[in-house]
Amino acid sequence: MTDAGQAMAELARPMQHAVNNLVMVLQANMDSVMASLPPEDRTSIRLARAAQAAKDMDALLRAFLRLGRPEENGVLDSGRFMASVLPVLTLAAGKPVKLDTTSTANLAPRRPAMDLALLAAFGGARELPRTTPPHITLAGNTLLLNWDLPEGCRSSLEEAGIAVDAQMGVTRLLFPMAP
Repeated sequence: MTDAGQAMAELARPMQHAVNNLVMVLQANMDSVMASLPPEDRTSIRLARAAQAAKDMDALLRAFLRLGRPEENGVLDSGRFMASVLPVLTLAAGKPVKLDTTSTANLAPRRPAMDLALLAAFGGARELPRTTPPHITLAGNTLLLNWDLPEGCRSSLEEAGIAVDAQMGVTRLLFPMAP
């Protein structure tokens, strides 16, 4: 990693903490004002939209900043993992991604390597016809995608510890399970 890359990686965690503090202040103040207004009031409706936007911004920034952090290994529930990375994966897909979760499992993700490899994989959703929205299903440690992987993406997934099985327009990604 270059000196600039290392400096950015070292800033990722404090940046994430600072953003979290700012969003908490926004959220607390909006919640306080909303509590004093009737729910059907136009101002209350606008504040509710702003509060949701603040939550969405927080999730997106967290996912983005995680990409620059030093490598981490730990046990993480697959549902929580997908929730944490989905905001940037949706950007890579270029359109909203529908996630169905049938079950979750404890994973041992190598982060940010897995996050980055998934970014490349989700770029394949851009090739779907306009009438076919990107759809993913999480079943334990398996993620099913309704699109083909982009050229050259398979090796980065496998290097990140994700096994790949792609057949007839369905891509199956198997995340590493926790020991």
